[in-house]
Amino acid sequence: MKIKILLFGAVALCVFAAFTWQGTAAKSGTICYTCDGLSGLEKIVCLADDFKASLTSTQISTLELGYNLTNAAKWSNLPVTLASRIGIRFGDLSADQLVKAKNLIAAAMGKGANEGYDEAQQLWAADQYLSQNGGGSTYGSGQYYMAFLGTPSTTTAWELQTGGHHFAVANTYGGGVMTGATPSFRAVEPFAAFQSGTNTYQPLLQERDALAAVLASLTSAQLTTAKLGTTYNDITLGPGKDWQFPTTKSGIKCNLLSVAQKEKVIAAIRTYVEDIDSVNAAAYMALYTAQLDDTYISYANTTALAAQKDYIRIDGPRVWIEYSVQNGIVLSPTHPHSVWRDHQSDYGGLGNPNVATNNLQAFDGKYAIFPNPSTGNSQVQVELDHPAAIRISIYDAMGKQVGSDLAYNVTAGSHYFPIDLKGVPAAVYNCILTVKNAADGTVSRASRQLSKI
Repeated sequence: MKIKILLFGAVALCVFAAFTWQGTAAKSGTICYTCDGLSGLEKIVCLADDFKASLTSTQISTLELGYNLTNAAKWSNLPVTLASRIGIRFGDLSADQLVKAKNLIAAAMGKGANEGYDEAQQLWAADQYLSQNGGGSTYGSGQYYMAFLGTPSTTTAWELQTGGHHFAVANTYGGGVMTGATPSFRAVEPFAAFQSGTNTYQPLLQERDALAAVLASLTSAQLTTAKLGTTYNDITLGPGKDWQFPTTKSGIKCNLLSVAQKEKVIAAIRTYVEDIDSVNAAAYMALYTAQLDDTYISYANTTALAAQKDYIRIDGPRVWIEYSVQNGIVLSPTHPHSVWRDHQSDYGGLGNPNVATNNLQAFDGKYAIFPNPSTGNSQVQVELDHPAAIRISIYDAMGKQVGSDLAYNVTAGSHYFPIDLKGVPAAVYNCILTVKNAADGTVSRASRQLSKI
């Protein structure tokens, strides 16, 4: 028997098993998990292994499936009785197993109020409310699923898939970084505020209000340009519509907007992107903001986004967001469907027909920061086997960028770049390196933590 014991703060949380598996436990050996003190993907993988260690071998075979487009595409807006899901059902888990599953989901999602994991909990509560107010057993917080597509790892590719009625998460990882955060589907019935215990929820209000604020900021002439000539009964790139982005963009181009109007577009995008963890959200926001002038806004029906067939779309070089208002199914009057997709990195790029610009890869060269911890001045070392354009971006724990990007065009070889953190508080910062190969245009990324003391 191989024994591995780890302490969880002052308390050791253990399961019994007879052998270890990939550095953690299968169902036999003694192992005590601690994921405190870890962050980012390391913590996500730790919590995934902790969850697996609580399952039977049969449950693990239901949970862990192949990383392929067929499995990745098995999500839907419909209740699970109308569109089957893959993975393990929340309602089939013990109380302890469900806590571990939700700990994992929380680590993979944003921490803000009404965003990320907070929003997920409200959507689960909304489906329970539907179940108790006319929907019956078709709905409910136990009718959600989780699947691992591939084996959770800090090196190889895999996807954390979780969802059910009105909720879908598809976080994909590979080479130690997030390679995709989409498709990310959100909807809610009822849209109006509802009561769950002593709490009042309205989980998609901030998305609707931010998108409506974009339209409210447009002049009458701009609204004429932005208005679509088609009626939309639902979003166009929902489940089963992977990689079907329109070839021609419609609406008003954001380079024609004022600074204040652009800020409203950025704020609307943020309500979707901040559903993921702060470090990766900051990287996506930096990308989408840089591409804003080439992003289009379009809408159909009315601008309030409150009536059936109201519709808005944000379509950029990478970002794609849709919000559509439907009639109520169980409750009156209306409820929204909404999706965030990415032209390049849905499912981590799996199935992307545009292979020439396929998704971000993990940077496999040397990337080091020293001294670390630092009192203010450090250096980044990057080793390349090809000429490249590189960018170094630094973010705090809340995902806010610190200073401006450091950008360089470099040759093959070893390079050193200074980082000055003398003017920032003592904390742990995330340093994201982006490398664009000058020869073939492929883009890779890596992340390191830097402690300022």
